Amino acid sequence: MSLRTSAWQSRLIAGAAAGAALLTSGCSAATHPAAGQSATTGPVRDGGTLTVAQTSDADPGSFLKTSVGNILSEYTVLETLTLMDAKTGKPKGVLAKSWKLAPDAKSIDITLRDDVTFHSGRKLTAQDVIFTLKKAQDPATGAAGMAIADQIKSMRAKGDHELTLTFTKPTPNIFDLFETAPILNPATYSDYAAGKVVDGTGRFVWKSWTPGGRVVLTKYAKYRDAKNTHLNKINIEVINDPTAIVSAIRSGRVQYGVGAAALDARSLSRQPGYALLSSGGSAIPLSLDVTKAPFDKKAVRQAVQYAIDRRRIVQQVEGGHADATDLPWKTSAVGYDRAQAGHYTYQPDKAKKLLAKAGVKGASFKVVTLNTPEATSIFQIVKNNLAAVGLNAKPEVLSATEYDGRIAKRDMGTPAVLMMNSNALLPASAVTSRPEFVPNGNLLGFKSPAYSKLVQNVTRATTPDAQKKALHAYNAYFLDQAFTVPLITRPTLTVRSTSVGGIAPTQAGFLNLGQAWLSDPNQG
Repeated sequence: MSLRTSAWQSRLIAGAAAGAALLTSGCSAATHPAAGQSATTGPVRDGGTLTVAQTSDADPGSFLKTSVGNILSEYTVLETLTLMDAKTGKPKGVLAKSWKLAPDAKSIDITLRDDVTFHSGRKLTAQDVIFTLKKAQDPATGAAGMAIADQIKSMRAKGDHELTLTFTKPTPNIFDLFETAPILNPATYSDYAAGKVVDGTGRFVWKSWTPGGRVVLTKYAKYRDAKNTHLNKINIEVINDPTAIVSAIRSGRVQYGVGAAALDARSLSRQPGYALLSSGGSAIPLSLDVTKAPFDKKAVRQAVQYAIDRRRIVQQVEGGHADATDLPWKTSAVGYDRAQAGHYTYQPDKAKKLLAKAGVKGASFKVVTLNTPEATSIFQIVKNNLAAVGLNAKPEVLSATEYDGRIAKRDMGTPAVLMMNSNALLPASAVTSRPEFVPNGNLLGFKSPAYSKLVQNVTRATTPDAQKKALHAYNAYFLDQAFTVPLITRPTLTVRSTSVGGIAPTQAGFLNLGQAWLSDPNQG
């Protein structure tokens, strides 16, 4: 299933909520272990076959959509212009050798590496980048980064390895688009969807795909840095049952799996020979429809902020692997303010006073929540907290497909929604794509000229100082209006055998297996 803009955020985390998501890096894994790699990882060895598992089938026609089914293959077979460094939050070159974003962020000049070939043997050119970005602009593609790609006014190649993009407005978040737009080969792209030909530039070749069964990847011997590709082969097995994935890892049948429940991953990681891997991350807010009672009153929305014990969610649901927060951004975002993130503390007495002031007592309402163990557990805490201050929350539990469908229609049918979103995006991208934040036609019926102006300022800020100022002002208004109640942000946790290392998570939560290794190549 594919994920685009709002659906991408919700679904990627829906997969992550089941314990699923991860991937990336630009450094050699042999010398720079990826984020989340444990010190217990065995030594780097060359050779062998790595067997991994995922709950969703591959979707080779949806690489621009950031489909969960491509979580283990996409960044292993294909490559992007840049990838965000998980620690610094800054872009690092992959296919792009260098770039220069104009001071007004209305254009960018890009120089490509001149030593890149597709697996078919053809050299990468600027025209391939232009083809990919035009596909990202096409509504029929449903690309994850379409909202950003739409800001590209013109694309001009200057020889084989240089190009210039110009934008309709300042677009400092262009690197969020690059992150989710692997470069495609125009000559073979029409064959991708069938899964027989997926012509990328990455360290591994898409060898074969058995729908519902297996994807086989083999080492690309002509890769520009092939000496740092350690494995000979990667088998990606489809195991639909999350419990069966845990069993497969424990038995040694697979060395790493995506899709096991987080609680199961943590439990297995405590046993000798296994370790947790942390990647990506999700923001989990409770969003409130301001057009429906009782949330049409700001005091009620603020009361909800004070009523919820976020730290209890962190400990009881996430086992301590999360942050209680009033802000939905990743902490590495420029302008992230820890004081603002702790604006609302757990004060049920204050919540009761605000509700009394608003004249609201004993209000009942439904809350949409996903049908996952994590979401329903969080809801139970929220329900109990709200009941303690006199609000009666009733669950309406939906499958991910139903949830995505209602978000797409911008009609959840209830006054409140327990949302699950990727928090990988920069604030400048999130406020124009996440369904609870967009200034026009958002999920919550919230709109005001002041809010639209603040969103515009966030998206157009081009310097760190301007970005800090714009985000601080946005946060202050966001916290006061309280139309969305952030609860926690958390990484995605999965478990691996300590015999495998070098799995590299991207900021969006996918997994790059390109520089993975087996400490005992003969076991694969």
